[in-house]
Amino acid sequence: MKRVKEAGRRANRHIRMILRKVSIFRRLNLSFMLLIISAAIFLTFFSFYKYSDEISKNIDKYISLLVQNAAMKIEDTMQEYEEEALRFYDNSQVVRALLENAGSKTDTESGEYEQNRYCIENALYNMGYGRKYIVNVQFVTPEDQYYMVEPGGYRRGGIIRDPDAFYETEFYTLPQEKRGYPVWFDTAEQTSVFYKNEQNVYGLANIVTLGIAVYAPADREFLGVLLLNIDLNAFSGAMEGYEEYNDGNTFLIGEDGILMWFNPSISAPAFPRDGLLFQEMKGNGKGISQMNSDGQELLLAYEKIPNTDVFVAHVVDLAVLYAGTYQIRNLCIMVLLAVVIACTVISYYVTSSISEPIGQLIKVMQMTGDGKWNERFPNSGKDEITILGDRFNEMADKTDQLIEQVYLSEIRRQEVSISWTNARLDALLMQINPHFLYNTLDIIRWEAMYEANGESPVTQMIEKFSQLYRMGMRTGGNTITLKEGIEHAKTYLEVINFRHREKIQLEIHVEPEEEQLYVPQFMLQPIMENAVVHAFGDASRGYRITIRAYREEEKLFIRIKDNGKGMSGEELEKLSLTMERNAFAEENIGLVNVNQRIRLFYGEGYGIRITSRIGEGTEIIISLPVRNCSENMEKNRGGEQDGIQSMDR
Repeated sequence: MKRVKEAGRRANRHIRMILRKVSIFRRLNLSFMLLIISAAIFLTFFSFYKYSDEISKNIDKYISLLVQNAAMKIEDTMQEYEEEALRFYDNSQVVRALLENAGSKTDTESGEYEQNRYCIENALYNMGYGRKYIVNVQFVTPEDQYYMVEPGGYRRGGIIRDPDAFYETEFYTLPQEKRGYPVWFDTAEQTSVFYKNEQNVYGLANIVTLGIAVYAPADREFLGVLLLNIDLNAFSGAMEGYEEYNDGNTFLIGEDGILMWFNPSISAPAFPRDGLLFQEMKGNGKGISQMNSDGQELLLAYEKIPNTDVFVAHVVDLAVLYAGTYQIRNLCIMVLLAVVIACTVISYYVTSSISEPIGQLIKVMQMTGDGKWNERFPNSGKDEITILGDRFNEMADKTDQLIEQVYLSEIRRQEVSISWTNARLDALLMQINPHFLYNTLDIIRWEAMYEANGESPVTQMIEKFSQLYRMGMRTGGNTITLKEGIEHAKTYLEVINFRHREKIQLEIHVEPEEEQLYVPQFMLQPIMENAVVHAFGDASRGYRITIRAYREEEKLFIRIKDNGKGMSGEELEKLSLTMERNAFAEENIGLVNVNQRIRLFYGEGYGIRITSRIGEGTEIIISLPVRNCSENMEKNRGGEQDGIQSMDR
């Protein structure tokens, strides 16, 4: 036992040594390929053969069931005709007429005999009346034969032209041997016994015959044989539900050959020409077997119809039957090839994802060993190699930090201090410039008042523009109250109206509680400007802008409507598409900008929607979320951010 364990350990070490002589890339790639391809081949062919075997069993079962169901339907149809015959000799009036005529053998000319004959023949006619597949019904006694006669006295159906010869046939003797049990005949002799009329050269064809011996109820005296000639099409419904199953052919087989062909398919095989086959079928009763006929491998399923020598048989070409299986086999091989190719690609990338990072780590280590401490392993994953590289980077960073602390810390601190000072100066200048411009406008206004000895349109215009500019200098938040936004819009329109004799009217419908809600800065003024420039042009007479705000649940809607010239459908569609795509606009820049800011600030569910018609004006609907405080006020509360003091005074 110890020797076995020792041999196993030596073999284990030897295998590992051999594998270690091969690179990781080749080692992993070959092992992946071997395992995956072996498993794929095994699963593909094992699944195919199991599938083929299961298909073969299901086919045998299905075809046997098909033949069985067809035989049962034909048997049910035969029973219907047997029950129809039973109603004939269960008729007491008919039986009495048969007994009376059998007793008056010599007096066939009497009125009573003719009356009884009419009763019998009319009953025969009634059996076939309305049943299109009953070709002929006759009753043959030892002395006479009765036909189908309708109430008008006309003969229907067929006749037996040679009664003397008929008495010697099985059609007459076999029903007597069965002592009243139904007997079905399918032989070719029917065409030489039953005729449509006495003048026909050819007898009735494509029929089967039902024969039943009839006896007197009291003393079992033999009265005659009831014969029904039935068209084979009466059994055509036996294959109902299998019409589309055309890979094979289904036949009704008798002792003399094929009686009927159900749903014939030329592409499917015919019934095999084998004289011993029917005797074999007759001996077995039912079965399923494979055979070779004219170079074709056939599958034959058959079943005998009870109390007859008639069989239902289904024949199918095995090559056609298994064509789908062969296609699946070919598909499996193609899938196998695809799997092999996919496995090769996956194996290559998986092994590369292991070998390449190791090679990179080795390269970085070598460069770091040469004194290049700024080289780092690129973090490109979450596997163990990445963890190892991260640990190496941490070690290199700590070493680099130690060097920086010793040699560069003071220089870096001075550079950061200078950069910070420059940043503060830039921020202060950005705040001083707007104040300087506002103060300059204020000086110009006072100088104009001095020159005009008081207020004038020019000084008023400068005052309104200064007020408008001061509103734009507001800092500390991205949002203002709706009330402040409306004041901004009013001031803008007052500045614009300085150039018009007929002022543009402004109507505002806002509830006090809505005035305290917060909206983005510079939102209403670009929309007002858009209406003045594009909707009104240079005119102002009769023009009006209406601002209406209202709240619906957690949304605030602001409607700005003008009675300007409006837009055509093409212009509206183009503007809406530009706003939807956030594309660059050569016109309506302010409108597109407002829409973009709203969406960026609140999300895609908010923004601007436009409706307009030529000659009816334009309406812009702004949807915003309800906000009760400024978005940035809470963040900037404290007066100073990042060391730079606000100058909004």
